[in-house]
Amino acid sequence: MKKFATSIMLAFILVISFVIAPASAAVSNPNLNRVPGTWSPGVTPANLNSKLPVILFVQGLGGNAGSWYDTNDMYQTAYNNGYQTAFIELNDSAGTPKNMWDNGQLLAQKIAVISQYFNKKLVIVAHSKGGVDTQAALVHYNAYPYVTNVITLSSPHHGSELADLAYSSWAGWLADLIGYKNDATYSMQTSYMNYFRSVTDSNPNSSYNKFYTLAGKGWAASPSSSYFAGGLYLSLFGNNDGVVTVNSSYVPKGTMVKIGDWDHNTIRKGSTTFSLFKPFLTATSTASAKAAVPSDLVTIASNKPSDASQENTVGTASNLLVRGGAHNGTASESFLVENDVKSITVDWISDQKADQVELIPPTGGQTSVKVKTYQDEQVFKNAWHHIAVVNNPKQGEWTLKTHSVNSGGYLMTVRYDSDLDKSIRLKLNDDKTKIQVERDKASLQGDKLKVQYQVDFTPEGSNADKKQTTKLKNLATIDSDSNVNLSDVSSPGVYQASFVVKGQTAKGVPFERTLIRSIYIDEKGDRH
Repeated sequence: MKKFATSIMLAFILVISFVIAPASAAVSNPNLNRVPGTWSPGVTPANLNSKLPVILFVQGLGGNAGSWYDTNDMYQTAYNNGYQTAFIELNDSAGTPKNMWDNGQLLAQKIAVISQYFNKKLVIVAHSKGGVDTQAALVHYNAYPYVTNVITLSSPHHGSELADLAYSSWAGWLADLIGYKNDATYSMQTSYMNYFRSVTDSNPNSSYNKFYTLAGKGWAASPSSSYFAGGLYLSLFGNNDGVVTVNSSYVPKGTMVKIGDWDHNTIRKGSTTFSLFKPFLTATSTASAKAAVPSDLVTIASNKPSDASQENTVGTASNLLVRGGAHNGTASESFLVENDVKSITVDWISDQKADQVELIPPTGGQTSVKVKTYQDEQVFKNAWHHIAVVNNPKQGEWTLKTHSVNSGGYLMTVRYDSDLDKSIRLKLNDDKTKIQVERDKASLQGDKLKVQYQVDFTPEGSNADKKQTTKLKNLATIDSDSNVNLSDVSSPGVYQASFVVKGQTAKGVPFERTLIRSIYIDEKGDRH
């Protein structure tokens, strides 16, 4: 009797295993070879629900189809939930990142093919810039009839200030060495994305597909994260995931599903976010989707948050200093720390890993600080970050010295946690022809302010793989109440004005800051 009971139990276990295993078994990865335009269907789930849409996964900047299944359980999670899937290689897969126009056109062609293959409409899940590429495909290349909903995971719908930094005057040497200036990063500058928004949101095609977005604010969740430096810089502009700010993740006419403690990598993990956006894969309206969301999930209004920066004013970047150039193996930069600074974070970005980093305080001697070093995977791809944090730094002139095996280029940023935050800002006039430095006279000695500026120009249509930048003005000095007049420039492209502001705090202590603002002029001569 005991043997019989055991046999029955074993048979029951085998039956349960037979029923459950296929849906949760390890799924084999698509056989894709990173050739742009190639695509592959995923394995059909054993528990397939034919009423569910097919999910097409679209990768982000510099990514490939493997972004969804190499060290990522997103594909496996979709499979376990009974969804048919498809994966595609865009231009970035071949190692040549492209803008939203090139990627969008390629994607639109393949969306039609993939939809016809499955004989049903698709729902798209896109990471990072893939969300912008997707919107270009639907709106500007007429792929909207083949798609229902779109889920974007930390997509820079309004650009990234990291791209603005990459095209600043001080980044030129580093750019030439590691080659991060390309059509993709060019198109991610905030001024260019203002242009993209202007021609996209007004297009009738933008109303045919529903967009649901998720945003991350967890860049500092892991001190060892490779998004720490990017997150620290972007924190000047608000919450972010290390690459994209929460503000930029909002898409006009879309719905923000959730803002979570994710960095730019974890937000695309299946075990992290699939259950959150799953109700929106098949939703036909915001109301019905909202009803299907788990009770602990709050659906946020589609418009940008109340603390979003005004379009013409950059009000959160007066606690930044930027320097950069070439070095012959040994490099040195000095910078000021004013009174009452709570902390400074120095990021030395170079084309190679430095074998020695020395931070010298005003009193002389080497200060003992831990330097975090890692290689960038995003906008400054392949560059090395060397990050040092000093709490309660001494007032005065600090010096950073580095030694590398070979000569090269660098970009240094210093972020201050200081009472001067928001004391200085840039104001762009309504027709975007003049930029002026505004200041809070109560916290500064206004008559001691010195302003220098330089203007760089990256023309539209320049080398797609290695954008060329020319200097229009090199550190000219203007009166602190004057403005930079760009009304005489008209060639299509991005004009970036970089400001060096020197002055004294209310206590008479010297300080120095850097502010950056770009303007994009399109082919019609309109400014953005």
